[in-house]
Amino acid sequence: MKKGKIFLKRLKVEIISELEHISTLMNEYQDFLEKYSSHMDAYLLRVKASFMADFYMGVEKIFRLIGEELNGGVPKGEVWHKKLLRNMTLEIKGVRPAIISDELYQDLVKFLGFRHVVRQAYGFQLDENKLAELEKIFEKTWKKFYHEIKKFCHFLVKE
Repeated sequence: MKKGKIFLKRLKVEIISELEHISTLMNEYQDFLEKYSSHMDAYLLRVKASFMADFYMGVEKIFRLIGEELNGGVPKGEVWHKKLLRNMTLEIKGVRPAIISDELYQDLVKFLGFRHVVRQAYGFQLDENKLAELEKIFEKTWKKFYHEIKKFCHFLVKE
């Protein structure tokens, strides 16, 4: 097997592994909702926010893998998170297609912003309305992300 093909297979396996972790997270989130959604309080809102922040953390791990292996590295500087996300919408001719659609980008940028808030603010400062907005698109965003990343994995190594 050629070295390049092995390299791409390894990248695919790493991406699939991260997708499985995010899938586990989403299953835990569904269990959490089933158990607690009828009596959500401020403490449980923090937990809900944590699920959404963890979701984006997993998304970003996949994007970092791709960035490091196929884009020549991860962007540098203060806004590297935003640049990395934007880079995933770009086709790099002769290297790779766009990883995600512009529609998915628009949803993921909301999770990126929220993840930043979760990391920087106290839990009692979380905006319940913003959390509710994200909750409305959480499942849809996950499904779209999963589909688009699986499509990219198929591009990496056609089995």
